[in-house]
Parts: sequence; structure tokens; C-alpha cells
Amino acid sequence: MIKNEIKMVAEGNESFDKKQIALAIKNSTLDDELGCSLLEEGIIKDCQGCSLKCICDGIDEIVKDYLEKTTKVISSFKFE
Repeated sequence: MIKNEIKMVAEGNESFDKKQIALAIKNSTLDDELGCSLLEEGIIKDCQGCSLKCICDGIDEIVKDYLEKTTKVISSFKFE
């Protein structure tokens, strides 16, 4: 059975499920987008002083890299 949870528990140990994190990032490239609840809830005013900035920047790079690797033009045509 496939679970839709970000945390896994096995033999008393908890860990984050990379598959769920990867799917969340992948799904953000389809009809969704990534956002930051810290900004949206007004907890921080900008990303510059945030300790998570380097992680968020990395996620943005992962999204960009994913799109480049999975978006491929297979043919082109033009109307005349």
C-alpha cells in the first residue's frame, strides 16, 4: 500500500520520504507553484535574512534543472 505521507516510520525510527519531497517539487512544475508560508504569513519580510534561503535557492535550481531535463521539443512546425 502506498502512503501519501512525508514522514516514514520503520522499526521505531522516523525519516523523511524523499519520494514525497520529490513528488511535491515535481508537481509544482505542472499546474502548481512553489511558495513560502513564512513570507505569505508575514513572519518574514524578505528572504535575505532567512536561514532557509540556501535550501529554497537549491529547490529553485532543482525545479529549473528538472524542467530542462524533462521538457523536450520533439518537432516544430509553422503556419504560412
